[in-house]
Amino acid sequence: MKQDERAALEQLLYRWVEVDGHASDDPLGLKIEVLSLALEKLRHARKQKGEQITFEEFEQSTLFPDTDCLRLFVPKNSRDVGTGTAPIRLQLPLLLFLLVHHRADFSVLQIIDGFIDKIWDDLTFVDFKKTATGVTRCYTNTRFAAHTLRDYGLLKFTQKEAFKTWELSLAGFLVAARVLASFGGKEVKWNVPVHTPHQNFDLHEQIRQAWEGLRTYPEFLDRLKSICVPDAKIFTTFEPVLKKAHTLLPAYWDTLGDHERTQKDRRIETQRLLHELEAIGLDDAFYAELSDCIKINDALAKSTSDANGNTEQGELF
Repeated sequence: MKQDERAALEQLLYRWVEVDGHASDDPLGLKIEVLSLALEKLRHARKQKGEQITFEEFEQSTLFPDTDCLRLFVPKNSRDVGTGTAPIRLQLPLLLFLLVHHRADFSVLQIIDGFIDKIWDDLTFVDFKKTATGVTRCYTNTRFAAHTLRDYGLLKFTQKEAFKTWELSLAGFLVAARVLASFGGKEVKWNVPVHTPHQNFDLHEQIRQAWEGLRTYPEFLDRLKSICVPDAKIFTTFEPVLKKAHTLLPAYWDTLGDHERTQKDRRIETQRLLHELEAIGLDDAFYAELSDCIKINDALAKSTSDANGNTEQGELF
């Protein structure tokens, strides 16, 4: 919405709606909510179902908030406005969000709420369309992003994680650590990265390329150590497990980037390789100790929230 349209519409709301007996830290937000509920109640009273103007038509129309009424100019021809931000573009920032909140016992819905708040300014109004099932589109696309990450082993897949929450696997921690390192210690920006579609791939190219620079064991350890406290004991207590994991992970990442396989074949093979990784000791004890030793750097801590709970927007990569 253009700034002048927004300002004019807000002025209309100030004149149209008065609320007595209910205090609010956001008076305009309260007016918007009251008007929205009043219109929903009127829609119910009129037994009004369906839509007379589509979301897409409205998005391409022009609002004219006059002194005492709201006018809408609907163009004769509308174009396809798309389906919002593609799930594949949400994969990398979602991994970073899960790293930031790795200790939080969030439900899936809490994760999505918090994640959408972070990337809000990079989304469009189309992302917030409610689908036929009543779910907001960007919420559905975030679920699609998480399901793809889980299918390829970037998120853990146990009964707890699959149905109640999303938690990073070792591969997910490695990618999220790379995302964090890309800021070079500067303040993290929560923008959604661009993506160039590649035929036959449903995983973001930067995830498929994340093993580059980790070919040697010291490089692999350095990536993990970059998100941990100095001299974390996990690198001693789980040294045999980490060394074995490093020998198995190249095959995993080679499979992620194998353009000759179908998506289905890649998912099947990565699941097989992940079972091998789990068998060497990547168990709950390992992840509990890893989570305990993680220390997010000052740049990320500063970006998590400012005095108003907001973050400055910029380039993610």
